[in-house]
Amino acid sequence: MQSALHIFELWGLAFVTLCLAVLLLAMVFALIEDDLTLHNLGKETLIAAVASLIEGASVWVVVTFIPLGARALFIPALIVGLIYKVTHLEDWGRYEIILLLLFQLVISAFGACLAFGHFAAALGILFVFAACLGVTVAFMRGL
Repeated sequence: MQSALHIFELWGLAFVTLCLAVLLLAMVFALIEDDLTLHNLGKETLIAAVASLIEGASVWVVVTFIPLGARALFIPALIVGLIYKVTHLEDWGRYEIILLLLFQLVISAFGACLAFGHFAAALGILFVFAACLGVTVAFMRGL
C-alpha cells in the first residue's frame, strides 16, 4: 500500500509540472505571436496523464531500486518527449518538445527548492529562468 501511495504522489507531481509546462509553453508562444497547436482540453489532459504516469512510475523505480541511478531519469524524459511528438506529429517541431521538457525541469527544480526550504536557490532559478525567457521572447519578437 505504501508503494502505491508513493507512485500516486509522484504521478500527481509529474502531472502538475507537465500541465504547468504545457501552459507556460502556450503562454510563451502567444508572447512571441506564434501558433502552438494544442488539442482540446480533454485530449491534452489525457496525454499529460499518460506521460506523467510514465514519469512518476520511472522516478519511483529509480528511487526505490536504484538510489544512486538518477542519471537513468533521462529515459523517462525521452519517452515523454516521444509521447508528445507522436501526439502532435504534424503540429510540433523538435523545439516545442525541448522547450516543454526544459520548462518541466525548471518548474520541478523550483518546486523542489521551495519544498526543501532553499528559498534563495528557488529565487535564483526563477530569476535566471525569467531573464533567459525574456531575452528569448524579445529576440523572437524582433525577428
